[in-house]
Amino acid sequence: MDVFRFVKRAMKSNDPTRRYMLVTGDGTRAGDIEVIPPAHGTVRLDVVLRPVLSDAAREDALNTTRRFLDELAGGWGVQLDEESGASGLEEQPDGNFRVQIEYRAI
Repeated sequence: MDVFRFVKRAMKSNDPTRRYMLVTGDGTRAGDIEVIPPAHGTVRLDVVLRPVLSDAAREDALNTTRRFLDELAGGWGVQLDEESGASGLEEQPDGNFRVQIEYRAI
């Protein structure tokens, strides 16, 4: 059982990006997720995790997010193949950790 859940945020008009808050089991906001749905054959995932998570929890959050994205893609009727982007989280100057990954929709 995952200790994270995804809370959908409001969409902006004329913007297909889907935004979610990543929340821990106790309700702590652990990060933000943006998914740009299939356009021109690619899906982009942008994950920003807050420094409240340990190294192991960040990896778990990233793996949970990838599984969540696979479920979203299934709803769109596509499968995803990781195409480019860093596979690991990089620390940002503000203390957050970020990764951007592009997937090919097949």
